Amino acid sequence: MATATTSRPIVYTGATLHNVEWATYCKLRDEEANNHVRMIYLDGELTVVSPHIAHDLNSRIFLFVIAAVARASRVEFLPVGTTTLKKRGRGPSKGVGKEPDEGVYLRENVARMHNKKVLDLKLDPPPDLALEIDNKVNSEKAMITYARIGVPEVWRFDIEDETLWFGCLGGGRYRELERSLGFPRLTPALFLQSLEAYREGLSFNDWLDWLDAWARNLPEPN
Repeated sequence: MATATTSRPIVYTGATLHNVEWATYCKLRDEEANNHVRMIYLDGELTVVSPHIAHDLNSRIFLFVIAAVARASRVEFLPVGTTTLKKRGRGPSKGVGKEPDEGVYLRENVARMHNKKVLDLKLDPPPDLALEIDNKVNSEKAMITYARIGVPEVWRFDIEDETLWFGCLGGGRYRELERSLGFPRLTPALFLQSLEAYREGLSFNDWLDWLDAWARNLPEPN
């Protein structure tokens, strides 16, 4: 069983460390040498991952789709990328921390977070939407972490199965949604249409043109 100590500031991808105190996690997370990795911290257990190109490409594609739908629906949005979300618990090894694959603020929270230099979840709201791309690491721990942080909506995309799930937070856990809270014109099936169009071989610029037209013509929810 691997155990982290404060004397070793660099961690290696693929590692899961146990009995990690909150102060140690924060030190590891703030260490510049670890900027290239993502971390999931959950009550003393720290998992370290380094995203593959398939993972990061899909998260960027998702962001382009979100931007097109937000513009077409006139929804104010602010993407904050992989900003670390962390919330300390009670006790030396209690707390949660995670970098979403993409975090997005919506509507009134956009003005609140505009030009923020530092995110402090004791004062600031978490992103309204977090995107979780499942590739090599199952995101069950990530869902628990998002729930503890209080992210209202999470989308999970499985790269291998190409399935998409929308969930909203309620009662400390996520329940499945037929339509997005933040973007009510979107269902998982409709969102997947945009990915299918991208994979049909359109050039990226042609796909962006297609995407804008597709977003403008999304049906209104009943």
